[in-house]
Amino acid sequence: MRFAGSTLKFLVIGVILSLVLGVAAWAQEAPAGDAPAPADAAAPAKPAKKHAKPAPKPAKPALKPGEVVPFDQAGPSDQPAAAAPAAAAPAPAASDTGAAAKAADAPSAPVAPVAPVAPALPAAKGAGKQAAKAPAIPAASSDEAPGQIRPQKVPPLPARSKVSGGKLVIGALLPLTGPLSPQGQSSKAAIELAVADVNGYLAESGSSERVSVAIEDTGSSGPKALDRIKALSVAGARLIIGPYSDNEVDAVLDFATKNGMVLLSQGSAGPYLAKPGRNLFRFSPSDAFQAEALAVLASQEGCTQLITIWEGDMYGDELITHIKGQFANQGGQVLAGTRFRPEVSQFATYVADLKGQIDKQVKDKKKLAIVVAARGAQTAGILREAAKLAGMDEAKWYGGDDSALRGSIIEDKTVAAFAAKVRMAFARYGETGTGLYTEVEKRIEERIQAFVDTQAVVAYDLIWLGAFTALASGDDAAALKKAIPATAERFYGASGWMALNEYGDRREDYDFDFWTIKNIDGKFYWVKTARYQFDPGSVKQLIINAPEKD
Repeated sequence: MRFAGSTLKFLVIGVILSLVLGVAAWAQEAPAGDAPAPADAAAPAKPAKKHAKPAPKPAKPALKPGEVVPFDQAGPSDQPAAAAPAAAAPAPAASDTGAAAKAADAPSAPVAPVAPVAPALPAAKGAGKQAAKAPAIPAASSDEAPGQIRPQKVPPLPARSKVSGGKLVIGALLPLTGPLSPQGQSSKAAIELAVADVNGYLAESGSSERVSVAIEDTGSSGPKALDRIKALSVAGARLIIGPYSDNEVDAVLDFATKNGMVLLSQGSAGPYLAKPGRNLFRFSPSDAFQAEALAVLASQEGCTQLITIWEGDMYGDELITHIKGQFANQGGQVLAGTRFRPEVSQFATYVADLKGQIDKQVKDKKKLAIVVAARGAQTAGILREAAKLAGMDEAKWYGGDDSALRGSIIEDKTVAAFAAKVRMAFARYGETGTGLYTEVEKRIEERIQAFVDTQAVVAYDLIWLGAFTALASGDDAAALKKAIPATAERFYGASGWMALNEYGDRREDYDFDFWTIKNIDGKFYWVKTARYQFDPGSVKQLIINAPEKD
């Protein structure tokens, strides 16, 4: 159900608070690994007015893993509707997109609209443990005054904050400059909005507690991230949002552990870092799942061979390793591929090497999947060189999430035309499609004037989760490590259910969307064409849009 912007803004706040506050005070006493009691265990306070009950979710068809269901044949709550080309908005001029969108790797603004998806309410897993249900999102009655918050349960704020002086300082390590600056700027806007929302709620509740954020620029670099976390330590920040990338997290984690700091990363997803007991909690789905999504899509589209070209850093090396393994599990043949160093900016030699391998080992290029794992500008350079070589447009092309919806892909006509011709599918951490997500995304977009990364919405949620956990449980590392998993088990934010697994990584309730570029009357648009769906308690589904008619 969609609400007017102001009403939905307050609903976002009310929903998040109703989920977090009751758990945060309890979390300091509960073991991190235990599932909390069901949300309906305590009788809700009688509301002043009745709330409309949400419509029941349609039953899903019984599917096998990876089974394809066209968008136009699947239930409305399972996936977004296919994006209609006629509804796509034209790309704005560079002068209209703001500073963030002008960056070479900035997310591009023109995106075909899709209908929102209502996710299933998840249940926690664990043998011998009581299952915990994610709390239902309360519906607002039609006659409520605008901005009035009427959640079903409103636990009181803690009588006394466990943070010294009631003033919580949260640190943030963001890549505000360097190759990842578009993602960093998006997260910065989200964090600032969340801090304002949290403090607004505290003030309205008569609480003297306040939250502030100290943001440091990592420069998209591990060594600089290490330097800046030292500054946050001196400033007294013990709870840190970020860092964004695997390389940055790997560089700062030991320092954070030794100095009593806890990291909540909105972007790190490398399987290498998934280790239990660390001062790290990560809220993006693992790259192992992205690899699975890419491999399943390539296999379903008829590919029997796979070759890769990738950036040789922690992100690229791990993603490609898992893609190769997943594709082999699908019964496909994996070729060696081409690896390049992160500092490379010219790709003619690397693409020529890739073509040489293809010419020697591939008989039917129409059954070949070429996977690119690189940043947007690098992917653009690879596609630009591939467009010059005969036969490279016969294969099917796929891209990782670091290149999805990037301006560098769609703003260069040569690159966009080649990507459109081969219908290159780019994986991206999926949007929840709920009204909560839509409202938060819209507010961030208004600030940065560019397309919003899903991880920025995660960063917004992390301020809420972290702030109220720390206010109720204390901001020392031991208290936070114990309380955060228990709080996250019940936390259903704008980005979905944030429950964690034994490694401190987001457990489930996320999808991967696939975006392609379409040429419509000489202009290029991003269009969502497929989704690999990871719904809790159900079989994974690959949902592909109905075939295009050329």
